[in-house]
Amino acid sequence: MAALESLLEDSQSAFSRLMEKHRSGRKKFLLHRLVVAARLSCTPEDRSTVAAHYEKLNMSIQRSRPGEELTGLLLLYPQHTLLVIECSTEALLSVLQDLRHMEENPDSSLILHPRILLVSHDLPCRLFPQWFCMMLSESESRRTEASDEQNPEKLLNQTMKQLLQLGCHLYNTQHNTGSTMLTPDEVLKDVSDVVPPVAAVYRLLQMEALLSPARYISTYHSPIHQPLDSESVWPAVEHLRII
Repeated sequence: MAALESLLEDSQSAFSRLMEKHRSGRKKFLLHRLVVAARLSCTPEDRSTVAAHYEKLNMSIQRSRPGEELTGLLLLYPQHTLLVIECSTEALLSVLQDLRHMEENPDSSLILHPRILLVSHDLPCRLFPQWFCMMLSESESRRTEASDEQNPEKLLNQTMKQLLQLGCHLYNTQHNTGSTMLTPDEVLKDVSDVVPPVAAVYRLLQMEALLSPARYISTYHSPIHQPLDSESVWPAVEHLRII
């Protein structure tokens, strides 16, 4: 662990390095994956406003940066959400700034208490070929359970595994059917076990190690060679995973 901490302290943050590479033109298009959990401020009946917000954000990014659309998955539980976004470096920053704005303006925001579960950089390809949105009923969000005894690290890893499996299933289903619109019933009828249960989302939001969008932006826009400790590294040393 000491060796890992030393390595992290001697290194630039991954996000800072990737931003610099993008600006310098050494690599024109870097692909990232962002995973966020949050609570919803709206009622279950008004969740379509959240879906509309991200469709509007996607259109705005496409207009300002042609060819840099968002793909991914918006899982809307009755009172919570899981958001998976695959995008370019500049689009990632736009999404993070949008999340920070909602975090800092809770009285007028669609989502509350957003927390970043994972940011993966320099992906070889997209897992999600398009933008998917799924509104889950109370029963659909509880088809699988999250053990109260499962430690936070294992819970986070299990949630990431389920989201990646769900992405693979969406990709294969769309490829095999040619459909661009998939209903929850179509997706869940065979693979309900890969939808993270709402209990897992609730527990993840209680994890103090997870960064808010504002904290993440602040951390990764700090001077590159500043001393780092376990509270200013993402992922934190004790939660570091290569994904």
